[in-house]
Amino acid sequence: MKGTSHAIVGATAGLSVAVWQDTAPAATGLLILLGGFSALAPDLDTNGKLSNRMSLHRKWLWFALASIGVLLGTFSLITLDGIIRIIGTGIALTMIIVPRFIINQRFMVLLSGLTITGLGWFWGETWIFLFGLFTIAATFLPHRGPTHSIIGLLFFSGIAYFLEQSMSINGILLACIAGYLSHLILDMKCLPFNKKGVKWFQPVFNREF
Repeated sequence: MKGTSHAIVGATAGLSVAVWQDTAPAATGLLILLGGFSALAPDLDTNGKLSNRMSLHRKWLWFALASIGVLLGTFSLITLDGIIRIIGTGIALTMIIVPRFIINQRFMVLLSGLTITGLGWFWGETWIFLFGLFTIAATFLPHRGPTHSIIGLLFFSGIAYFLEQSMSINGILLACIAGYLSHLILDMKCLPFNKKGVKWFQPVFNREF
């Protein structure tokens, strides 16, 4: 199923929670947003739709490192001498050439996860810290791997629990669970538009449903 469809279903789930909780307009908007985002969260894994959208494109990092390399190389050639010039120039060339071969979109998502984790630790926000860890772990997982399972749902529910505690808005936990769960249900192979299913109980039990 397309990411847009997942987001719409998740947002609808968030709205349903808001209606059930009879939340204020601002809180209702937040629950709709969280429901939609939670419905996309399982696709933070490798080759998932969300993983390619939540981070800066790798070309920006290529450009930044290449620019630094050019400056460093120019500085080395103009102001340095001897072996130091050679070392400086070598580092500069490495920064210009190598990133294109080692920095891919998975690396950018990993970098985003590390940044989020650091911000969560710095600000003392458990939900941000845990979401960073979730993002980092997802970069090493195959598509429709553990993020598409009960384990992924439980971990993301923990993130939502601490977010609800932090914001003191009832319904956040339920909206996030409903959104995330909707993604797993809509990815099941019992539905005619799915060729593959969801391994709900991996890594203990790898049968697709």
